[in-house]
Amino acid sequence: MGQRERWILFLIGAIMGVGILWMVQTRSNPARDEKRRVREQLNLPGMMFDFAVTQKGFYGHYVLYESVQTLSDGTRVRSIVTGGRRHYAADGAELPEDRLWIEETYAPGVPLAEAGPVKSYTFTFADRLTIKIKSGRAASDVVLPSGDVAVPLANQPGYAIVFLKAWQKASQPTDWKSLPDLVKTVNRLPAVDSAELTKINWQAEADLIKANTAQ
Repeated sequence: MGQRERWILFLIGAIMGVGILWMVQTRSNPARDEKRRVREQLNLPGMMFDFAVTQKGFYGHYVLYESVQTLSDGTRVRSIVTGGRRHYAADGAELPEDRLWIEETYAPGVPLAEAGPVKSYTFTFADRLTIKIKSGRAASDVVLPSGDVAVPLANQPGYAIVFLKAWQKASQPTDWKSLPDLVKTVNRLPAVDSAELTKINWQAEADLIKANTAQ
């Protein structure tokens, strides 16, 4: 076999190899895209689903703030602030970490400890509020004392969201213990019908993980 024939066979093999790789890459993209889409719908780190399912408390150096409230029946509500799931921009750069406000409810007599058991949980964002706007007012009418301004929520007429960026920067480290008072302040603004920390449905997120893990 001459040099020319060898080069022709080499080129044919290279082209076939590139074609096969392209086909494999093309076929695998939908699966990767679907996994990425599912990940982007999740707001809680994986370890939080684990401790919620096992009814354990969230303790450790990840806790940025903690407070405990005892109710009249002896039930205790432990509130903590911690970090959220990591998110990345299209170019791979890591985006600023979310902050979460978690409330763990302990039955009377149950010690506040990792072992729990925790009776129930609520997960919300600590760095944003969901606001119902009064009729005749606009989201831009909601301006917090910190200067943060609400923006309309897509596909939810009459509702807005305000990210507490300026409020967090006003004090370093952030004064998380004053967050409940901030929510009360926002509820008193003229354009606000109601305001609350933005809720996270952890059960729905856990179901989403299970549905896609089984595939």
